[in-house]
Amino acid sequence: MDLIQQLASVVVRDLCVDVGFESVVLTGRADSWHGKQVATSAARSMYPKHRIENLLEVTTVR
Repeated sequence: MDLIQQLASVVVRDLCVDVGFESVVLTGRADSWHGKQVATSAARSMYPKHRIENLLEVTTVR
């Protein structure tokens, strides 16, 4: 499955992407661990030379 299809299948709320000189920091809430992982993959593909720090909180809707 390509990255676009994976991104379409996950939910990330309140996403904030802070891009610095050498790093990218992701914050917000993902509905699953898979969503958090997909967000990291997307950031890596967009910023391959940056360090990715994924601070997304995984939450489950009850």
